[in-house]
Amino acid sequence: MPRQEATQLTRRVLAHMQTDTLDIEEDVWFEPRESFVSKRRFEADIEMLLRTPHVVGWAGEVAQPGEFTTKDVMGRPIVIIRAKDGVLRAFINACAHRGAQVATGCGKARVLACGYHGWTYGLDGRLTGAPARRMFDGAGLDSRGLTELPISERCGLLTVGLSADVDVETHLDDAEIPFSEYNFGTRRHYETRRYDVAANWKLNIDINFEGYHIKYAHPDTLFPLITNNSVIDTFGRHGRFAFPFRNITDFADVPESNWPADFLGVLAWHLFPSTVLVEVPGSVQMIRVYPGAFPNTSVTYLTQGALAPVVNDTERQWHTGLIDSTSRVLADEDIPQAESCQRGLDAGLDHVVFGRNEPLLHHLSASWRDAVDGPTIAPRPAVTIQKNGTRQ
Repeated sequence: MPRQEATQLTRRVLAHMQTDTLDIEEDVWFEPRESFVSKRRFEADIEMLLRTPHVVGWAGEVAQPGEFTTKDVMGRPIVIIRAKDGVLRAFINACAHRGAQVATGCGKARVLACGYHGWTYGLDGRLTGAPARRMFDGAGLDSRGLTELPISERCGLLTVGLSADVDVETHLDDAEIPFSEYNFGTRRHYETRRYDVAANWKLNIDINFEGYHIKYAHPDTLFPLITNNSVIDTFGRHGRFAFPFRNITDFADVPESNWPADFLGVLAWHLFPSTVLVEVPGSVQMIRVYPGAFPNTSVTYLTQGALAPVVNDTERQWHTGLIDSTSRVLADEDIPQAESCQRGLDAGLDHVVFGRNEPLLHHLSASWRDAVDGPTIAPRPAVTIQKNGTRQ
């Protein structure tokens, strides 16, 4: 991260730690149970998510011609590839013959090939080969290539749209200034894991953006390492939650010029609508959450990134250890709490309440609601960008 921004964040959290405070909201927020159990709201969420761009990875995953990566986005298989001419393209990962996938995982390829009947495609999506092609006379094979989707690598992040009319280029407009010096485009893919969750997708994201629960849900894992003296920033519909490592207080009496170049803590970005980007010194991870088949189900993808290509066993052990550690916290501590909340809502709890000490949850809920219903919610909580630890 830029050194100036690391210094500003450190200054803000140290001020909170000296007074045992944190960034707070001006009021509480009540979110009705319908947001998590209603079929009508679930269907409206799905419609919103299908017309909204999604950040799905780092541009460094497809830095070189021929490199490709595959993603599952809202249940749709996607392949993203850098063509020979350097152009980045995204396609629905479905063969034009019968729909089987033409790529799996990530890697480098000269063509995309379906393993079912051997149809092949160029990196531009055009059909280049079909065994027994004469048997398909009249099927218009010359125009039956892969279905292309809009894709952007702005800010070094892969942003994809799920239909041709989705505007991906402007999706990160509000976050461009803070993102411009993060070098996200150099991050590489290391490993992705999937988790099926018995909770609404919004509950599944909320677990990442408040520190109120750390002492109670993570007493032996996170609580000994980090504090809830957090600071919040919002950038349009996107947001950032920063909470410090406990040892950051070692620098309270050290001149700022001698502070570490990186923020000693966790930065968790919410990239609207359902991507979580997590950065700590030496590690980068991405969490993507999508609705499941029913209002009380969802799917989580946890991806461990790498700051540079992983080339030896020592580096592989390091990155495997990082995703193993996060996976244990996510699967054993966070997800069970989201599922517990869902059971309470399914049983009839009429609303959930976000305290003043959970400000980014206010912002998430308002942003999702506005995207579904339009900006008509009143009164709207006043969540503003923090500067130098003060409210605007």
